[in-house]
Amino acid sequence: MILITGTVEVAEANRAAFLKTAERQVTESLKEEDCLSYSCSEDAWVRNRFIFLERWRNPDAVKVHFAKDYSREFMVAMRGFASKSTGVEIHEVAETRILG
Repeated sequence: MILITGTVEVAEANRAAFLKTAERQVTESLKEEDCLSYSCSEDAWVRNRFIFLERWRNPDAVKVHFAKDYSREFMVAMRGFASKSTGVEIHEVAETRILG
């Protein structure tokens, strides 16, 4: 499994446009066959800081995802919205254990 994380902070003036763009990204990504999950959440303690969390079946699924027009458009839009970004991190997960 591939886990992708990213954090972006947006200026208040860009908030509404960011949310619309992020909603499209999440909605379209979830339609992809090998997308296991995709979410965007606002940090509970820092307004306008958003965390993306994605899970993909395998590296090929990520390549397909990043090649999609909507995904490329999203990355361009994020550069315009971001006042601060940690970038995107891609993690290859060898094993997952569920605690509880």
